Amino acid sequence: MRMVELKNSILLEAILTAIYNVASRRTSSKFADESIGSTIKTLEGKYDFLKLVEINKNDSTEGGFAVSVSSDIDTVNPAVVGKAIEALIRVVYNDMNLEAGLYFVSEIKEIAGNEITRMIADCDVDLGQLQLEQHHAYQRRERKRSIAEATRTGKLTRGSPENLIGYTWGKVSHWKHDPGSKYCTLYDNSGNVLDRLNLDRIIQNYVERLSGYIDVNPREIEKEASIYETEYKLLKLLLERDMDAETAMHMLKIDRDELTKIISKLSQMEMLQYTDFNTVELTNIGIGYLSKKEPK
Repeated sequence: MRMVELKNSILLEAILTAIYNVASRRTSSKFADESIGSTIKTLEGKYDFLKLVEINKNDSTEGGFAVSVSSDIDTVNPAVVGKAIEALIRVVYNDMNLEAGLYFVSEIKEIAGNEITRMIADCDVDLGQLQLEQHHAYQRRERKRSIAEATRTGKLTRGSPENLIGYTWGKVSHWKHDPGSKYCTLYDNSGNVLDRLNLDRIIQNYVERLSGYIDVNPREIEKEASIYETEYKLLKLLLERDMDAETAMHMLKIDRDELTKIISKLSQMEMLQYTDFNTVELTNIGIGYLSKKEPK
């Protein structure tokens, strides 16, 4: 039996309700209000149809809130709505602390139900990939903590992680990419999954970098020996959590051009390093700097 296709407005209302429920239960209603509200405002610049969304307090409902989505959103391409949903989940998840957010996507799927989850997949959103990214993020966070602790105790070379992603190209036995998929899965010699890479983001970053999108004068970078407030905040955020560009812009209150320049500057200063064409991580130098700057 063929299931009824849901309208964009119903889909977005259901997923926002699920996100709000999970966020408020794992943190607080105040956090959910602030985080989801500010996230929607941030993403309105890219997805203007999010202006058609309203979340209001309503004591007569079970969760104490009501989500309203205008039917005008039903004319939007479902794939674009899917991208907005994925961005919402990523940003809100990264707003949460590690313990509260580790199983965030799993709980969203449970509350939203199978039909909504299927519709999200039809919008080209891979919730399984988001779940996997959460667990990779947890592992990387633990490695960062280990490096920071080793730096503080002067034992950086003893038992510290090999690197921040936990593997090198030498450990990659093979990789698999299914036709039509935007993800590439890396495997080790034992057939275990090492990582899953988003090809869309990698290719976009590759083109932007090599086409001169990032245009920074090296001489100017060399003159900037100190790390200013926004740069320092970015380093601290990267030590505390994994995030995408939209989350970073949201939390630092900067635009994409400013973020690009900051990342380029910190890379030149060897505080950050690219682990693939679209992912940056703190280097040992960056972690060591933060550990010495703000010791426990």
